Amino acid sequence: MKLKYQILATCCVLLMASCYKDKGNYIYKVPEDITISGVETSYDKVSLVDKISIDPKVNSTDPDAKFSYWWGIYETNVQGSAPKVDTIGRAKTLDYLVTQPAKGWVLVFGAKNEHTGFSKIITANVNVVTQFTRGWYIMKSDGGKTDVDLFLTPSGIAPQSRLENVFSLVNGKKLDGEASLFGFYSNYKSNVTGAYANTRALFILSDKDASVVNINTFKEIHGINDLFYETPSAKKPGSISESSQANYFVNDGHLHSVYSMSANVGLFGGKQLRDDNNSPYSLSKYFMAYPFENPFFFDETSSSFVSATGTGSVLSAVTDAPETEMPANRNNKELLFMGLKSTYPYVGIALFRDKTDPSLKIISTISPSNYAVKIVNDTLASTDKLNKAERFGLIIEDENILYFSVGQEIWSWNLSNGVEQLQYTVPAGEKITFIRHRKYTGSNATEQPFYYNYMLIGTTSGGSYKVRAFRKTSGNLATTPDFTMEGKGSVGDVIYIAPPVSNYTYPNSY
Repeated sequence: MKLKYQILATCCVLLMASCYKDKGNYIYKVPEDITISGVETSYDKVSLVDKISIDPKVNSTDPDAKFSYWWGIYETNVQGSAPKVDTIGRAKTLDYLVTQPAKGWVLVFGAKNEHTGFSKIITANVNVVTQFTRGWYIMKSDGGKTDVDLFLTPSGIAPQSRLENVFSLVNGKKLDGEASLFGFYSNYKSNVTGAYANTRALFILSDKDASVVNINTFKEIHGINDLFYETPSAKKPGSISESSQANYFVNDGHLHSVYSMSANVGLFGGKQLRDDNNSPYSLSKYFMAYPFENPFFFDETSSSFVSATGTGSVLSAVTDAPETEMPANRNNKELLFMGLKSTYPYVGIALFRDKTDPSLKIISTISPSNYAVKIVNDTLASTDKLNKAERFGLIIEDENILYFSVGQEIWSWNLSNGVEQLQYTVPAGEKITFIRHRKYTGSNATEQPFYYNYMLIGTTSGGSYKVRAFRKTSGNLATTPDFTMEGKGSVGDVIYIAPPVSNYTYPNSY
């Protein structure tokens, strides 16, 4: 009987199916399209100063759409765990004070249509900086002490405000001595984050003191007393440089190094020996250096060029390259200036004075090849203005020009043909203390308002300084500077720092 009812039920189902007619009336619902506008792809913000203020526009193809919103932020480059998104808002409009530490972050915005359940999420990069990570830094000396002023550039390369004495403001002290040289390295090792890792670090050198600071906070990482494994008995900084993947520090004429391509604690080792006989030597403050080439220094004791390695304990000997016009060793010369002209090819310019005949001055082009140098000389005439030069500023990579000062005048020397030309005369009463070529360009579109190519000229008068930023065309200075930075003291060096600036941005040189 049970089987009989099962057969009857099956027949009923088949009968109903045979009576159904397909009328072809298919209806497919078009997916909802949510669009969001008004959110930039990236933002640069100063921690504890700037707000992220955004009022996005959200639209939907659903005429009955009713949205809920949320904002979040998370850290990039998190290793070993998934990034944690912190919710920072639930309204459509965001007005958020940035409190995150200086590094890269990702901003997230989500809009959900409560009617349909559909959501749209977009992201934007947020480069969080501090007030110390963008602007012009001016190292200045006043009353035998050295400090640093910061000129802020929030929207373009021309400064809009000044923070005075930021080094002593943050660290509670000034450096002893006269301002000398900056050095910026993004691969310097420190434990400012709790573990030894690459740190964006700025070296500040005077003629009697030194400090290296964390550029994010401007807090001192090391002073000269704890910058070396052994505290130097004499504090006479000459230069800081990077070459052959190492940092080199000249103090009291002796070379110290730390190899940056291996784990280290950011301390410089003992002084390198001149040779296996431990001969006396004293290096000039001038040098040639580039991260991917060998460094070159000049030993004033023997009038000889020397080189080095970051892991060695003895200076490397330098030999004569073919067709050199002056020997690299014991050439009886005094080095008055040396700077880097270009990195590729690796070329430097030097000005020498003969020790036997001090009236003989020679300007030389130095072309290194491994541990050999080719030196091509041009003897100066007694009537050449360059013969009386006091300050120097070599153009790096661009025109073949050396700038120099004589009294209150800025002159140019064409390195190709020896032609001299007066470029600028500073106002009466001002003394020229500094000349430097600085250039910052790149492919990052967000940085274009901050790109520049300037000859910077520093003067002092009545206890105050001025730094004029000149454009140049074919090696000639503009008649007036783009802007002038002013403060108290006398200028030793100037550098522009921005988040993308690294140890490759500015070739090391005086």
